[in-house]
Amino acid sequence: MGRTKELKIEENDQNASKVDTRYYDELFKKIKDQESEEFNDCESLEALYSTILEQIEEDNSELKKCLYSYHVDYFLYKSSVENFSKFFTILTSNKELLEQLLSDTRTSRAYEACLMLIGNKTKSSSDNNLLESLKNSMIDLGDYFESNLENILETHNGIFSLRAFLRVIGSQDILETIPNETNNKKFKNKEFNIKNVCVKVVPLDWNLGVYLKKFSKFLKEINLLEIGLDAELSPFVSLLLRKMYANYPDKCCSIIEKIHKQFVKKPNSFNSMIQDAKGSRFIESFLLASQSEILCYYLNENILPNIVSYTKHIYANYPIQTLVKHRMQDEQALVVLFDSLVENLTSIIDLNTDLIYKNYLIVELIEVCAKNKNLNFKNLIQTILDYFGLNTEENKIHFLRVLLVYQKLDDIQKESPIDQALYVLDLKPIASTIATKLIEFDEKTINKSFNSLNSNELEYLATNSVGSHFVQKVLNLCQSKDRNFWIQSIFDKLKGRFVNISKNKSGSFVMETLWSVGTLKQRLLIVDELKMCEHQLKNDQYAKFLVNKIGLNFYKRKPDEWKQIQTNEIKKKRLFSDIITDSNSNDNKNKKKLKK
Repeated sequence: MGRTKELKIEENDQNASKVDTRYYDELFKKIKDQESEEFNDCESLEALYSTILEQIEEDNSELKKCLYSYHVDYFLYKSSVENFSKFFTILTSNKELLEQLLSDTRTSRAYEACLMLIGNKTKSSSDNNLLESLKNSMIDLGDYFESNLENILETHNGIFSLRAFLRVIGSQDILETIPNETNNKKFKNKEFNIKNVCVKVVPLDWNLGVYLKKFSKFLKEINLLEIGLDAELSPFVSLLLRKMYANYPDKCCSIIEKIHKQFVKKPNSFNSMIQDAKGSRFIESFLLASQSEILCYYLNENILPNIVSYTKHIYANYPIQTLVKHRMQDEQALVVLFDSLVENLTSIIDLNTDLIYKNYLIVELIEVCAKNKNLNFKNLIQTILDYFGLNTEENKIHFLRVLLVYQKLDDIQKESPIDQALYVLDLKPIASTIATKLIEFDEKTINKSFNSLNSNELEYLATNSVGSHFVQKVLNLCQSKDRNFWIQSIFDKLKGRFVNISKNKSGSFVMETLWSVGTLKQRLLIVDELKMCEHQLKNDQYAKFLVNKIGLNFYKRKPDEWKQIQTNEIKKKRLFSDIITDSNSNDNKNKKKLKK
């Protein structure tokens, strides 16, 4: 079997070398890099798209050359909804061509790209004719996948396109409901990667979710435990389970029960699968979609007895963290999992490891406590305090210092006095995240510890690559939660140090955040201090941006006008902030009413 796959890959590579893609590579690259004035205006681009579409529609060899180009993804990304619809119709209207293109790894990439982009395209158009055309293309593709599902799963031809099709039909996948920050960024042309596009589902009134039920029928005829370990098929089955759970929970129950029966017949299979790279994703989806009774069974039989080894394992930890993140907030049955994790937390986390997932568990537990009041948050905090050696009321004041350097209190005191800890040890990003979450949760111990930081420590944090992010997050958090006393305290401690902080790479970002959250009086503190070193700061590679932003030269020439401009700016900012807050609170009220 492995040799057959190798021969197929070699054959595809040989065919790829025979396809001359230079013409399309050059055209797409010019669009991508904007190097040619010929394609810089909308009319020229539209003419180019029309020419390419005519060529590939008339000649299948031209279509293949186009699809073989590595820049076709960007071509589709930049295309209008009308051109995208025409392109997608060409790919899906002919069944023989569809089968041929999906069996080739290079040409099938275009189907994946279209499917990853189609949700975004539908959101940007209100033309019913274009939307109907896209819907029909999706139906053609869905019908092909349904009639050839067995062959696709056996040969793996088109399996990635099939998964992309699953991603965009029905309700959003639970693991994609919160897009990554990288998904939200606007791409610069040279940095574009189709994998970073935020995938959105097609309109629900297209009723394409019916294909989920059609695909799920095939699951009743196969050994799901064997499929769960298959590198190509496991991601497909895992995604289908999650989509069925989100769209047809009743139908999903029968599949879950079948998997459960297979696990019962082979008791050791759960343990081996959860520690496998592909198997752990299958287990993750299985547990997410399981009804409470079945979930409790695996908690008691497998997860709780192996809680430490699983959470420390490179693959087995993911199903547990997913349960914490996505089901613990509403599932009463998972309170025992929370208690077990907290009880064994000191054996799970590791100060000296570079494996973030072990220590990131703390962040997940803090976040879920904010959503589920039945969880014992005080016990979690006490466990963390004990772990860092903060056993008395006197040394709890050092909570933040110990947490940011991620060292136990005894270890820090051996090297230096506690108030020098931040200077002699590196700050840890994961520790900064934990500290921010605790401050956001308004935990009293961490609040007192933050307010105990002296001016030297706060300046060190502001000018450290990790610490500066922490200070910025705290400032923005304080503004959103109206903790004006905290902001004033930070200004008071950093007064007289603004020049040094501004000239630091990390510190310059902190100064911009201080400026953003500051009142008029606080902004005057900054400009009055910086104006004494204006010439020096204007020539500094980092401080010059701050000098321009705050209008330092204008303040020196016309202070009264400058004050009026700043007052108006602050008023506008607060006004918009209040509007956003009100709209968010109304949205939350409406959601609660809908739930009721």
